[in-house]
Amino acid sequence: MVQFHIGKVLKVIRQGKDVIASDSSVQAIVEMWDHNQLTLTVEEAIAGQLKANDIVLVDYNPINGISPPVPKQVIVKILKGKQGKECWELFKKYYSERQKRKQKEEDEGQAGIPYSR
Repeated sequence: MVQFHIGKVLKVIRQGKDVIASDSSVQAIVEMWDHNQLTLTVEEAIAGQLKANDIVLVDYNPINGISPPVPKQVIVKILKGKQGKECWELFKKYYSERQKRKQKEEDEGQAGIPYSR
């Protein structure tokens, strides 16, 4: 199964005046569509173009040769403009609807429990 997740870049971390690094890799603090926050590596080919508030696609496919499967969790695409906004909104809408369904199920479950001592 091929799996990717949508996220929004909160902060880009790259070597510079305030960051001393042992290599030239770039990381980003990302808010995922489901409100999780992660610090992820950025593919070198796109690292120079990444900015805060960019919508990104994160590769969650398993790392080859590792068992049990461990997701790569690497930023592989930057979704700009309309494409990025639409993708972000689709996932945020899905998350909101899922939360509403979950709350409704919890409320319905409690309503059917009779009071007892």
